[in-house]
Amino acid sequence: MNLSWLSQLSSRFALVGTQRKELPRFANSLALISGRFASSGLGFLAWLVTARLYAAAEVGLASGLVSAMMLLVQFALLGIGAAYIARYPAHQERPARLLNTALTIVSAAALLASGLFVLLSSWFFKELNVVAVHPLYGLLFSGMVLFGTVNTLMDHFSIALRRSDQVLLRNLLFGVTAIAVIGSLALLLPQRTSLLIVLGWTLAGLSACVLGAVQLWRALSGYVFRPLLEKGIAGELLRNGLPNYLLTLSERAPNWVLPILVTELLSPADNARWYAVWMMAWVVFQIPISIGQNLFADITRQPAKMAQSIAYSQRSSLLLGSLAALGTFVLSPFMLSLLGREYAALGALPLRILALAVYPVIFIQSYYAVCRGTGRLREATLTGLVSGLVSTISAAMVGLQYGIAGMALAWLGTQVLAGLWAFWRTRTIRFIGS
Repeated sequence: MNLSWLSQLSSRFALVGTQRKELPRFANSLALISGRFASSGLGFLAWLVTARLYAAAEVGLASGLVSAMMLLVQFALLGIGAAYIARYPAHQERPARLLNTALTIVSAAALLASGLFVLLSSWFFKELNVVAVHPLYGLLFSGMVLFGTVNTLMDHFSIALRRSDQVLLRNLLFGVTAIAVIGSLALLLPQRTSLLIVLGWTLAGLSACVLGAVQLWRALSGYVFRPLLEKGIAGELLRNGLPNYLLTLSERAPNWVLPILVTELLSPADNARWYAVWMMAWVVFQIPISIGQNLFADITRQPAKMAQSIAYSQRSSLLLGSLAALGTFVLSPFMLSLLGREYAALGALPLRILALAVYPVIFIQSYYAVCRGTGRLREATLTGLVSGLVSTISAAMVGLQYGIAGMALAWLGTQVLAGLWAFWRTRTIRFIGS
């Protein structure tokens, strides 16, 4: 029997291209954006299936746990992803020790973070304490955090290699797996609980990590992960990573705290609607975030061309971000109606408000990339901390009085103020650098 077709199919499924072959800059940015779009788009389909098959309270509880997972992923990364991008040029001829050390650190941190969350949840939460009350929830939650952390770190590996097409393939597999597992379990089992949703996310994360291991093996001449903590490299990563870590936490953590607050302060059902809106808005925000990550890599590689890189990055973000925001603004009632009538009735306005935030986010992400590339991490961290605290507190306070539309408006207002500051500082730093 001729099995050559099977070999070709397997090769294409694990496609990463020829060893160390980089993509052109625009193609690399487009591939990363496509990967993030695939993640968010398939994530929307996964939540669409979930909303149709599961009760709103179960959806809200599961989305609260997913938000907690994403928050812990940011804690567990310790800035190692950004440090890897910065240090990769010095290790690109022999990257195995750098890869092994980075993966070992974040894996241990992920297990520690999830364990602490499970332990403390019974004291601080009334809804999310399910991970402490029911051991299977706790086990699956820890798996979600571990696989989510490793998969996010692999995104940074791909960015350093300038092979963002790898991110696209992993996210496609993640989304398809989540939809298949969550949908099939709901149809096969009589009790449709949030545990099945969490199981789907855990298995999806595992599948993406397996594909990532295959991609690294093919891209880096047979690389296989081996647990290793080399002190010199670990110190190198942490020295570079911890300042970036503080910036990333100040920038990203508030975004995943909000769904947790909605779950605990309002209700899981309210969070089901807020999370749907928030997730769709993040499809738009992934454009400036992805382009900003590539801007950081470009500044690290070619600091003398910082001004050109900034201008190119902002033009690309404005063009693609405007198209995404316009599409979201027009299609928001239809997209939310796919989840159900209540989702559309209560979510269309806040989604439109959040979509407008893409414009300040463009300049905020550009500013963060420039600060990372020029060593102004303390300034950027302070900016992110102030912006994050103000946006979270104001959104939560307004939300208690005016619901999720008020939350969206409060969050947009704080992003506009932060974006104006970021725009001015980026221009100042660019002229100093040139």
